[in-house]
Amino acid sequence: MSPRPTGRGLPALTAGLALLAAAGLPPAVLGCTTAVISGAATADGRPILWKNRDADNLANQLVYNADGRHAFVGLVDTGDAAGMKIWAGVNDAGFAIMNSASYNIEEDDEEADGEFMRLALQTCASLDEFQALLDRTNPGGRAVASNFGTIDARGGAAYFETSRKAYRRFDATDRALAPRGLLVRSNYSDSGDDQRGSGTLRRRRAGTLLEAAAEAGTLDTPLLLARVTRDLANEALGSDPLGPAPPAGPYAYIGDSICRDATASAFVISGVRPGESPLLATAWVILGQPVTGVAVPAWVAARSVPAELAASPEPAPLTRAFDAVKAVFYPATRGELKRFVRVDALRANVRRVVDGLLAIERKNVETAERALASWRATAPAPDAVRAVQAEIARRTLEETRALLPR
Repeated sequence: MSPRPTGRGLPALTAGLALLAAAGLPPAVLGCTTAVISGAATADGRPILWKNRDADNLANQLVYNADGRHAFVGLVDTGDAAGMKIWAGVNDAGFAIMNSASYNIEEDDEEADGEFMRLALQTCASLDEFQALLDRTNPGGRAVASNFGTIDARGGAAYFETSRKAYRRFDATDRALAPRGLLVRSNYSDSGDDQRGSGTLRRRRAGTLLEAAAEAGTLDTPLLLARVTRDLANEALGSDPLGPAPPAGPYAYIGDSICRDATASAFVISGVRPGESPLLATAWVILGQPVTGVAVPAWVAARSVPAELAASPEPAPLTRAFDAVKAVFYPATRGELKRFVRVDALRANVRRVVDGLLAIERKNVETAERALASWRATAPAPDAVRAVQAEIARRTLEETRALLPR
């Protein structure tokens, strides 16, 4: 069961809510925090695509789909086994795409982003082909209002800020536009109305973390997973529940953090260098709030996804395990209190649970890197790739369950 508020914590919580109200902060809106990172910015020279997905449906799942010109692995909502709406994915050509909803590029809400990304994964092998798809659909229009982030196996890395009948391309490889070789977006478009949109705090925080890592030469997929996807800081409030100086009270507001109450998953594509097999692009997935979960890999080359995170009518087994961890740290699932993490419970379980999850993830990364080193030398059979991702997912589920309080 989730911890209940205590008499000791309620005054601090009430004061925190009053502070938020006085600051004029709006109710939390759905959105995502994302980045497009070129190979020039990463330690190994491979591009990265990242999305912390915020959504109403907190039980995300993974699918493998081969009913188009290109097969792909994609992130879906519960039960979407056919992959009709894809929220991030990578295909057999090494083309990867994700999005963040834009609230300042169209007057009306648009709802076909998932269908459009499915089409892109089925039909596009590169950024130029995706741009051609946008050109073809401009005249008739698309029901989208999104910042589409993309990378490919040819070294491309760009955002396409896309509305119903127009788009604008922003390349992370353009040093005049992206001096560090990376771009970040939340829930507004730079080409849209600068008086609208949301997610400014999340975008600023993500940019600070990523650009510092790029400057230090340490930006890679493991760092992004371990540090950025899990970030609970709120710079406006001076709050970081996992930082060296945590909030004094038992609760901290995370509604504007990168890892928020509405974060349903983290999806990171570790791409390939030009000349490498596009089938070795790796999809790293955390189902649920990243701070309460573990990243596991999936490859299109496996021609399937592990059962522990596959689409079905019920939450995936890994989602259930990670939600059990979440229940230790969060006192409620509805109302305003769901936007607060219970700091005392979080820090009391840092060594056993938080560090334990990170240790599992490091082991997953090490296993995947050993396999990738072998596969780069000799192309693997689908069964070999399938066996590696299945073993990692199985072990992750078992070891996560072992961390839970008895």
